[in-house]
Amino acid sequence: MALKNLIGEVLDGKYRIEKQLGEGGMGAVYFATHLGTERPVAVKVIAPQFMQHEEFVERFRREARAAGRLRHPNVVDVTDFGFAMVGKDRVAYLVMEYLDGFTLDEILTEEASVPFPWALDILEQTCSAVDEAHQQGIIHRDLKPENIWLEPNRRGSYTVKVLDFGIAKLDEPELPAYSRVDVLMSANKAGTNTPASEFPTLIGADESLGTPSLTAEAATLITPPPTLNDYSEAGTRILAAAGTEVSEAGTQLLPVETDEEAGTRMLEPRVTDNSLAPSTSASHSLTRVGSILGTPLYMSPEQCRGESLDHRSDIYSLGVLAYRLISGKTPFSGLQSAVMRMHCDEPPPPLQAKRLRKKVANLVMSALAKNPADRPQSAAAFASALGAHASGTGALLRRALTMYSEHLPTFVRLAVLVYWPVVLAKFLKIFLLVLVARHLIRGPWDKVALGASGLLELLVTFFSASVVVGVTTWLVTQILAVPLRPVQLRPAFSAMKKRLRPFLLTTLVSNALCVLGFLLCVFPGFWALANWMLVGPVVMMEGLRFRAAMKRSRALYKRARRTVFAIVFIHIGLPVIASSINAVLIIALVKLFKKDAKESSAIVQTLQELVSMPVTITFSSVASVVSALLYWKLRRAGGETMDLALQEFAREEAASSDGSSSKRTRFITPLRTAR
Repeated sequence: MALKNLIGEVLDGKYRIEKQLGEGGMGAVYFATHLGTERPVAVKVIAPQFMQHEEFVERFRREARAAGRLRHPNVVDVTDFGFAMVGKDRVAYLVMEYLDGFTLDEILTEEASVPFPWALDILEQTCSAVDEAHQQGIIHRDLKPENIWLEPNRRGSYTVKVLDFGIAKLDEPELPAYSRVDVLMSANKAGTNTPASEFPTLIGADESLGTPSLTAEAATLITPPPTLNDYSEAGTRILAAAGTEVSEAGTQLLPVETDEEAGTRMLEPRVTDNSLAPSTSASHSLTRVGSILGTPLYMSPEQCRGESLDHRSDIYSLGVLAYRLISGKTPFSGLQSAVMRMHCDEPPPPLQAKRLRKKVANLVMSALAKNPADRPQSAAAFASALGAHASGTGALLRRALTMYSEHLPTFVRLAVLVYWPVVLAKFLKIFLLVLVARHLIRGPWDKVALGASGLLELLVTFFSASVVVGVTTWLVTQILAVPLRPVQLRPAFSAMKKRLRPFLLTTLVSNALCVLGFLLCVFPGFWALANWMLVGPVVMMEGLRFRAAMKRSRALYKRARRTVFAIVFIHIGLPVIASSINAVLIIALVKLFKKDAKESSAIVQTLQELVSMPVTITFSSVASVVSALLYWKLRRAGGETMDLALQEFAREEAASSDGSSSKRTRFITPLRTAR
């Protein structure tokens, strides 16, 4: 039965086939209606002639398992899988959500590159989906623009959907071995040079073959191995008959050079970090033919060589995708067997684009490292670092001002609650200044009184400013990690209380060293302040203290020295400039009304103390927001994500809430399906 005869049929009594959307050598994709709900769906069906080959059916079943494991907004939702009789033929089908929109490949066909903010959004959503797959023990192995769907979200942007887990590699218990697919065996045995265009298509469709593509899966070709008994390789072999060249835009072949390269193992042990997924037993070879898995333009060196793959192979593909989105071209081009060899042996050309930040380019190039150990170690880390490096100091300050203004009542309440000792100390100092000016306190007690009041003001200012930094860091982290949760001061103060002693002692030591640096020479003071300005956020969010916290702060500083120095100069410069302007205006104003120099000096000093108080409190509050954002920017620049912050909020809430905390915990923790 031809696939086109399925139109009008009802599969499994549930899905009425309306029209064909795309076709490949293995099967076709249809627009269908679920009879029970009248919901439009997309149904992928294996061609009946392939149903006799258990390996094709098992590959199809595995696609359903791979996509079915994933519950993520950026992964196409697979809702059903089964077998149905159509006439006398038995077919396998896979039901997916029907998507509006278009593929990223269609966009890149019309425009060589896309604006960087849009590229960053696409990459972040794609990385989120890929990272979820890696967490579930799934390696995609065919990330490319054709498999990235852009669905309008009615908010002026697009929701990314990652498609085609048909060649994904799963970590799962051992599967039984299946019979070989003896395709083109006679051609190979006879030594004929069969054109690649005559090879049967295993998965998907290719526009170059004149077939429309719903999921834009490039043609995936197969050819039999030159030997029937070597299935020992753990990796994925990318092979073709010697002398074969392929001109298609999709997946390509490399010539077989040794018997050891023959065959393909689809379900092999995965080398990965323990944090991603537990290792499982090796599986038998699913496909014993020389299957092409992946698209050469986006394949990692180890995938091209047929080595054992882990999640970092997808990181390389994401790097190629980022390279193309930003520059408008892939790192390598030409005949695709040559492209695969270049992936293995040649360094990629430097990434160049207009107004591209150097650190973004360096990060993308690191994802293209030949050695997997030199790449970002997770898709989430890659996306996090991209987002951090994409913006500079100006964007950080704008975001801080925006966040402060959006949550102004909360930050004002925080200032009122914490800075009241500073206000009392300031008024005490002003009161003593008035008494000294009126000669009610005479020497040497006047100097003693003013010195004691100044020391008291310094101590309470240090205490209040430290508490503000800690509490503000917690609030900013909450806003970044769980923006929909109401911002409340009580949980932040509770978290600060648990860390108060190490927080104060650690910040006291670091501030003392900074003051010593300024006393010895100005530049050592700036250096010390730049190195240790993030000690407070480190103690608050990471639980480190003393030397470990200072070492961690310095490590964060090294990730973006220029940005940190810029923030340091702003933190020091703006208050100095504001105080200088206030002093000039106050002196000019007082001189208009008071001619007596001694009396006017006392008035000027008193007014300066009064005016500096709200200015200092405001600058301190805003600077705390800037420092907290800088802390997270530098963490993300190193590939760190907000996962630890989410876990910390969950722990704090579980410890301080009632039995309903589980509902709120689900709100802030990522969904994980059972393995």
